[in-house]
Amino acid sequence: MKPFHILIALVAMYAPVAWSQCAPGIPSAGNPGCIPPDQSNSPYYQGTAPSAPQPVWADRWGAVAVDLGTGQSGATSDQGSESQARSEALSACERNGGTKCEIVLWYFNQCAAIAEKPEGGSFGKAHADTVERAEQLALQACGGGSCKVIYTKCSLPVRVQ
Repeated sequence: MKPFHILIALVAMYAPVAWSQCAPGIPSAGNPGCIPPDQSNSPYYQGTAPSAPQPVWADRWGAVAVDLGTGQSGATSDQGSESQARSEALSACERNGGTKCEIVLWYFNQCAAIAEKPEGGSFGKAHADTVERAEQLALQACGGGSCKVIYTKCSLPVRVQ
């Protein structure tokens, strides 16, 4: 055999097999079937992707304390627990001059409202998922008519993770 024919025979013997072109985004090297990498039978499959961690929320509390004899009041919001909210509202009421303060409203992860009827001294209180809804419920509890909303506040949960 002539050297030229030997060279052609060697090239033919070691010539690469023709590979088909895979679709964009699908690796072709070592993947003769052009299997997408997210399929379990793909040579590039690495299992399912880890899921994102679920968010973690912290509750937030609020409270309102009133001395019903004098009308002095105190309020707090965005506290980490019910007991903190109650304690802070009572302390605020006492700092404002109340001597017989009591909790009239507490809430968490919501909004609160208090409505008052000026001439009669009656009031209504409520908590709901929105300020608007809390105001509406407080006005209804007050008795409507000349009642006016005198307090609104929200204590909404806080994402901690």
